[in-house]
Amino acid sequence: MSYIFDVDGEVVWSPALRIGKLFTTMVDVLAGDVDTGSQATGLTAMASDYYYVNPPVFAQFVRALLGSSVLANRVYAELARGFLVISLVVLDRCGIDLAPERAAHPELFEARDALASSM
Repeated sequence: MSYIFDVDGEVVWSPALRIGKLFTTMVDVLAGDVDTGSQATGLTAMASDYYYVNPPVFAQFVRALLGSSVLANRVYAELARGFLVISLVVLDRCGIDLAPERAAHPELFEARDALASSM
């Protein structure tokens, strides 16, 4: 069993159930901590284990998180790191390549490249 993350009928990621549930739970938690200008994250549940990805909106959410002051806290940043790296892989698969915006971000993009083949 797995989660499905879909863009226009194409599966961009299909993690195991526990991984998918953790990821979507993190979306909800992190969305409460950053100002995106809206409540939208770009992920819409179609079923409990099936999510539609709206790439431009998801990219806006990830950009807001990358630019957020909450990442100035080292512990918070470390907790959010895995989520961000996975999100960068998903965005890359959606055809959206975000550029690093801060000094700490290049490491996240290197981690994205290393993780992509494992997803």
